[in-house]
Amino acid sequence: MLNHTTGLLASVVVSVFLSSATAQDAEKTEKPRFEISQVTLSPLEFQDPFANNNHDGRLIFAGQPTEQQLRDFAMLGGKVVMNARTQPEMDRLKFDEAALCKELGLVYAHIPVTGSKITVAEPFALTQLLAEQSGPVLMHCRSGSRAATIYGLHLIATNQMTKNQAMAHALDMGMSPSSVPYFQKALMETPQRAIAAVDTARVIDNVHYLTAFGTRHTLSDTKSDTRGIGAARRWVFKAFEESIAGHNKPESTAPFVTFDSHTVEPDGRRILEPVEIVNVLCTIPGSNPEATNRLYYVLAHLDSRASDIMDSTSEAPGANDDASGVATLIELARVLSKENLDSTIVLMATSGEEQGLYGAKLHAADLIANNADVRAVLNNDTIGDPEGSGDQDGSKEVRIFSEGLGLDLVNLDDPAQLKAALNKLRSTGSESDSPSRQLARYIAFVGKLHGELPVKPKLIFRPDRYLRGGDHTPFNQLGFAAVRFCEVYENYDHQHQDVRIEGTTQFGDLATFVDAQYLAGVTKLNTAVLVHIANAPSAPTNARIITADLTNDTTLRWTASPESDTAGYEVLWRKTTDHDWTKFKDVGDVTEATIDLSKDNWFFAVRAYDQEGYRSPAAYPTSARE
Repeated sequence: MLNHTTGLLASVVVSVFLSSATAQDAEKTEKPRFEISQVTLSPLEFQDPFANNNHDGRLIFAGQPTEQQLRDFAMLGGKVVMNARTQPEMDRLKFDEAALCKELGLVYAHIPVTGSKITVAEPFALTQLLAEQSGPVLMHCRSGSRAATIYGLHLIATNQMTKNQAMAHALDMGMSPSSVPYFQKALMETPQRAIAAVDTARVIDNVHYLTAFGTRHTLSDTKSDTRGIGAARRWVFKAFEESIAGHNKPESTAPFVTFDSHTVEPDGRRILEPVEIVNVLCTIPGSNPEATNRLYYVLAHLDSRASDIMDSTSEAPGANDDASGVATLIELARVLSKENLDSTIVLMATSGEEQGLYGAKLHAADLIANNADVRAVLNNDTIGDPEGSGDQDGSKEVRIFSEGLGLDLVNLDDPAQLKAALNKLRSTGSESDSPSRQLARYIAFVGKLHGELPVKPKLIFRPDRYLRGGDHTPFNQLGFAAVRFCEVYENYDHQHQDVRIEGTTQFGDLATFVDAQYLAGVTKLNTAVLVHIANAPSAPTNARIITADLTNDTTLRWTASPESDTAGYEVLWRKTTDHDWTKFKDVGDVTEATIDLSKDNWFFAVRAYDQEGYRSPAAYPTSARE
């Protein structure tokens, strides 16, 4: 059932015609609501000027009506027009719909929404409208899909239908099948609650706390309580513990914090004597026994550096690189530890990144040795400063770097295996469909699904930036799906620089250059992705396109996802020249589907969804004869 909250309703902009008495009553109302004046119309027998449109009792669902259609609607007894289009859309019309409705004596309610931003507020507004008005109602947007979506959610909110019944009815009334994920997202309480819980002040405060240690160089002091890498990692341990306090979970699923220590011998390059590399981990166990062994890692590196990579004593505040990422980990611990996610989240602040990715490399090797089921790795490295040099503004996007060819393939030692793998890659055209690339596309899907997110993913089809690396790389090398989050523009005056002023230029990675709102926005995107991917079913395995015969359609088969709440599967496709999936079809709870499109002309994939509408990443199929 939908929860109607004042805060959510405040986000709805409703344009109506008010009488003075109604306006006075509205001022006395405790909770925000829209008021609609009563309009007296001639008692004409209603006839349908929208004969080809969908109807539900007195409701008509339509695309944008013309001026003449509105006149006909009013003349034949219509009473109310509900418009779900946004104001920019309406500004492009050749007539003023609101003014025309006023002229015609129609009640006009404007409930603007885009599919990705629909919440419980819009159906609540519709519920009020229908309760206060009688007579025929014309509900429209551009195509009728948004109007039908709002109506379906209204049916759930008023307990007239179950979720599945209302969704099916909304589809019958004109909701586009592509709107189904947005319909389901509007009913999901967990992602909305978790995103809203991210606290901007806490995130930026954590950056300032970390920079106060002076330097966090891997080879810096480990004994001091106020300076160096030792003090910093102990502080992160304590910050994790404080963040997960009050989780109210049973012991079996209680979050916990650990150190992960490794001794690294001299490498003759950036490690000149034995050093202890210590990662700090906060683990949030999954609450679903069927999914708790699935691990989703989030990384950020704790260590920092000055201009000289071996300088372990000079000031190296590392505010953006990468206190910003560690601050995100700490906030994720606070927000997600309160939620009951199906799968396990591991938040890891690594050490030794600047000296050679040692913390991530050694931990990833242990995961392989222990046969750990790591499904995805999100590396947040340098995510706090959206401003580039000059007037560059990257405040609305964060780059998501992903490899196209898996390093596990590139590193194959057996020439015969490598040749076979490359031939398969060449024949299927799957150079851009590695598991890491599908993970990046999944992040883009969640970003689009949650249109309210202030920072959106910008996909970069490359493993990382030139002349730079990150902690996701060792995970990629061992075959894990891993991507990097990184701000769009980087200011190299503030990266790997001694703190100093030359002329009027301030050098150094200082907290003053970290944008609190932007960093919180990237944290919210991480939050949304983790809630969705941890609650979704496993991606289908053994996905394959059947190539036994020459056909002009495409048959796919796959092995079912093992989770008991898996409700069905969707086949996705895109043009061979498109960068992301553009279309999908719900094929139901099956393990085989035929799509009326040629396998020679399109790329395909399959994903699973559960009863709440959480969707798995896409599984890219191989070719097979059966």
